[in-house]
Amino acid sequence: MSSSTSPIRMAVIAVTCLGGVSAIAAGPLDGWTGSISGHARTMQETYQGLDLGLGPVKDDAWVHQRVQVLLTADYEETFRLASEFTWGRMWGKDSPLAPPDQDEVDFLQLYAQYRLHWGEEDSLTFKAGRQTLYYGSGRLLAAREGANQRLAHDALLLSWKRGDTYQVDAFVASPVEIEDGAFDNTSHPERVRFWSVYGVFPSPLGEGHAVDLYYIGLHDEDSVFLEPNGEGGRELRHTVGTRWWNKTRPVIYNTELIFQFGRVGDRDIVAGAGSLGLGYEFTQTPWQPTLMLRADLISGGGPDGDLHTFHPLFQANNYFNEGGFLSPSNLYNLNPVLSFKPHPKLEASLGVNFLWRFSAEDDVYAPPLQRLAGPAPDGERYLGTAFNAALTWKMTEKTELFLGYTHHEAGDSLTSVGAGNEDYFQASFRVEF
Repeated sequence: MSSSTSPIRMAVIAVTCLGGVSAIAAGPLDGWTGSISGHARTMQETYQGLDLGLGPVKDDAWVHQRVQVLLTADYEETFRLASEFTWGRMWGKDSPLAPPDQDEVDFLQLYAQYRLHWGEEDSLTFKAGRQTLYYGSGRLLAAREGANQRLAHDALLLSWKRGDTYQVDAFVASPVEIEDGAFDNTSHPERVRFWSVYGVFPSPLGEGHAVDLYYIGLHDEDSVFLEPNGEGGRELRHTVGTRWWNKTRPVIYNTELIFQFGRVGDRDIVAGAGSLGLGYEFTQTPWQPTLMLRADLISGGGPDGDLHTFHPLFQANNYFNEGGFLSPSNLYNLNPVLSFKPHPKLEASLGVNFLWRFSAEDDVYAPPLQRLAGPAPDGERYLGTAFNAALTWKMTEKTELFLGYTHHEAGDSLTSVGAGNEDYFQASFRVEF
């Protein structure tokens, strides 16, 4: 999809707005209902040693504001028109602004959806237009929640569901790039596009347990993984994986295995990742403490031969902690976490993350998959220790306050390339309507 479809999109939003206002003012009309919802979020962030001290600005702080408003018009349970507006502004940042930092009013989502029901449990949904995509734990497909402006895709999606136990989605999509002006964000499928089949199935372990099986293809004309001589850069990468997880308590698990293959320029891709999440919730204990152990093994490799660096695709930027210092590429880690609830509306968590390079010959990567530092000169692997603390206060049903702090103590694999420690603090307030 491109900006050439803007007249169609404007027609859709006009119908959506009118449908939503009519429904709110007069109730259901000939089977149509409408709704308006959204949220506003104000966030303050402070960095000391930004980019682990490797960037042009060492210390920086800013405030950003985001407002999103979703309008929907539904015809019974069959047809939906939806438009979601987004706006964002940032103040006080000394570093260069990144595209997700701010935007004039634009469409985060704008789609039409048709759902066909048959039998008692089966449905088939077709969804076309701009939409957000989030699958699994956000390790590969997330909505960039930590940034001021979320990530959306122009996509065609087909989804089959059977009750709450089976779901298979197939889609083709292209990420939407944020421009400076109003209503000018657009995707470029001729440059970057991806496609997927993603299924969620019951696990043989029984009720409350599930298995995800998926394939994701990526075509990128301007890959971050250039040839050793700096030329080329076209990437065709295939990702297959499985995730095993549960909804039951007190034992918690969330484990994922991923394999990638394909080609970048003249190099073959052979990469992969494994992620372990295992925990226990003490439901009968005061404060309901939960102990979790998270661990990742994410491949990387040198500049010669096959490319072994794992591509996290469209992962959540705060994959390891709220600071989001490192991208899940070319590393392995151990991350014990303790969370507890001293009050029903208050949740706290404390964690420590020990990180190493998978390959000392590969780079250090920062979100969203950009080179932060080069290979370790003498083969040093230890990236350091990150200490993380977070506090979430659900003030009311629709308001939330969040505080987060991360300190990364640089290891010798970072200090050997001139990097240092980094501190991050976040305070955010969110209200829904």
